[in-house]
Formats: sequence, C-alpha cells, structure tokens
Amino acid sequence: MTGPHQFRWISRKRRTKEDRRFITGGGRFVADVRLPGMKHAALVTSPWPAARIRSIDCRAALQLDGVVGVATGEEMAAETNPLANGVAIPNVKFWPLAPGRARYVGDWVAVVVADDRYIAEDAAELIEIDYEPLPFVIDPEEAFQPDSPPVYPDHSGNVLYHRKFVWGPVEEDFRTAAHDLSFRVRWGRNSTVPIETFGVVARWDPGIELLDVWASIQMPKFTEQMAAALRIPLNQIRAHYDVDVGGSYGVKRGIKHSVVAGILPAALAIPCA
Repeated sequence: MTGPHQFRWISRKRRTKEDRRFITGGGRFVADVRLPGMKHAALVTSPWPAARIRSIDCRAALQLDGVVGVATGEEMAAETNPLANGVAIPNVKFWPLAPGRARYVGDWVAVVVADDRYIAEDAAELIEIDYEPLPFVIDPEEAFQPDSPPVYPDHSGNVLYHRKFVWGPVEEDFRTAAHDLSFRVRWGRNSTVPIETFGVVARWDPGIELLDVWASIQMPKFTEQMAAALRIPLNQIRAHYDVDVGGSYGVKRGIKHSVVAGILPAALAIPCA
C-alpha cells in the first residue's frame, strides 16, 4: 500500500504463526485435557421426531460396573434454568436434556456418567425409555400452517419469531422501478463442519466454589449463559481458552454440552426414577 497511510497488516502478505505446532502435533484440544479422577458422559437420544416420554428405566444401566449415575431431562430441568434463546418467546423453553417430551430425532433425553467413555456408552444402551409417539411434520411450509402439529404446544404456533426488516424507501423504489420480477427461491439445508467435534470438560472445586470449564467453543457470552443456566454467579465460572477450537467457522456454540457437564455433580445427587 502506498500513500500517506502505511498499515502494518492490512493488504500485506504474512505467514501464519500457528501452523508449526499443529503440524508437529503440538495442538491441544479438549480431548487432550486429562484431569485426576475424570469421569465420562454418554447421551441417550430419542429415536422419534416427536414423542412424549412416559418413563425412563435406568436400573440396568446403574447396575453396570463403573457407572457413576444417570440424569434425566426432568431431573436436570429441576436443577437448571432454561437456556437463553435470544428472542421474546416465554412459552418456548430450551433445555440441555428434554424434560418429558422429545422434539426431534436425536434429542437428548438422558445422560450416563461412568469411569470411562466405553462403559458410559454401553450403559446408555441399557436405559429403557417408554415413548408415546406424537404427530409431527417435516416440511417447513406445512409447519407454518395454523393446524400443523406444534413443536411447542404452549406456544401460539410453529413460527417462533416474525419481523420485517426495512432499510430505505423500499416500497417507493419498487413502485417507481421500470420493471418488476417475481420468482420463488428455496434455500437448501447447509452447515459448516468444524474439524474437531465439540467437547467439554468441567470441574467443580468445592473448596473455592469455582467451576473450571475447558470447551472448544467460539461464541459470545459463553460464561454468562452458563452462569444463568446453572443458577450460579458469573464469577464462579472460569473458562479456559487455552484449548484449540479446531476450525469453528462460528458454529462452535456448545452451550447445551457445557451446561450438562457443569450440572452433573448436582444432578447425579438425585436418584434416577
């Protein structure tokens, strides 16, 4: 760049500085965090797109050697606040685990904690859940209809938020335009896929009443959202940002995972019914 303004970084070529440690195996991800006595969690997910959870039988899982405990959505909802959703929809509550009702295939309904990952995953398969399948809809345009099966029955419908954004004299511009064009556009589903899957490690220190969290997150107000959900002051959470994210592209927002990991010591004090 020439002229009166000389910038150090803008419009100048530079070599990245972090490549060497990744190439030489020096990266440190959440999976590399090892704490003394650390336990592992495995999630139980719903096979139904919409279903009422009649009962959860954890007895067989709890009898497996190495299993520390099981927490359900109902138990965890009693110990936490709903997750922040960002818009004014008071009758729509987002929870880390589904309390009483599953709303999509893969919805988390229970979590198992065990001495290692493999025991936890084996125990998760032993949990028996009695589901009552409910009507559901797949097509988003059908979901907009007033008589469509509601995802959240306490809400007025399946439209969570509606707002019209206008910048400038849009109506006037269309009215005075020499030509007009009308067409229909469908935007297919898409997702960015980080190199590293999401992970979180949490440790509660009762001596100083502090929750340490290592998470591969890239999101604003992470600790604020955790504190609100866990019902603890903000200064009781310490997030460790010295772990590598692994290519987030802005989608590493694992607040559900982090709340589950953070609340498990309290949730496991409640016996699974």
